[in-house]
Amino acid sequence: MRTATIYPAAINTELLGTIRHKELAEQMQNVYDGYGISPDRIASVVAFAIDQPEDTTINELTVGPANQPW
Repeated sequence: MRTATIYPAAINTELLGTIRHKELAEQMQNVYDGYGISPDRIASVVAFAIDQPEDTTINELTVGPANQPW
């Protein structure tokens, strides 16, 4: 059995629409406006991990924008 843990950073999804605290939502929107990347990037990473030969596993992947300072 192969498993992988994916640690996504600021990925542009509907998540921000669920934050009810207005000030926090605005702060998060600013982060995502500057650093958010497409969910397609995560899909590509998942596909990459799945496409490896059966004798190969990728345990952890941290995915985020190249311009992210942290």
